[in-house]
Amino acid sequence: MGNFSLPEVFKIVQCHEPETADAIDSTSDIISCKNLKKLWVVFHHYSGGGDLDFVVTWYECTDVAGGTTAIITATSPIWYNTDTSAADLLTRATDAATFTIDTTLQKDQIWVLEWDPALFSAGYDCFHIVTTGGHASNHCSIMYFGLPRYQSDVVVSAITD
Repeated sequence: MGNFSLPEVFKIVQCHEPETADAIDSTSDIISCKNLKKLWVVFHHYSGGGDLDFVVTWYECTDVAGGTTAIITATSPIWYNTDTSAADLLTRATDAATFTIDTTLQKDQIWVLEWDPALFSAGYDCFHIVTTGGHASNHCSIMYFGLPRYQSDVVVSAITD
């Protein structure tokens, strides 16, 4: 791994800019996975004092405009760190098709979702994060990290069809 360079190996795309957790809803960017072997979605949830759980679900879409969408029911691997100030370890959660960031303890958290594009339904190749809940005092930023099917000097765009 001596020659590994994150931006040269992965397609890095902002899913949603840092925003109050209650305002994200369905406004995250939709990403095309047709040229990806694997996709990771990284959530940084910053606690500002509000206790209202942040529920995350994911959808498949036929295009990046979100023309036709369907909730994904296939389970995915999930990891989490519910107190980033105390530890830097990620714990594996039970695979699921949704997860909830519990804000009771008021700690900054990192959650990682792994998606395998081979699990899309026929005719779907785009991925979309949708959230509910969240508190206006808390903030969340979301990033996509896609592993391209084929390595090249220029990684193909994931925000166009």
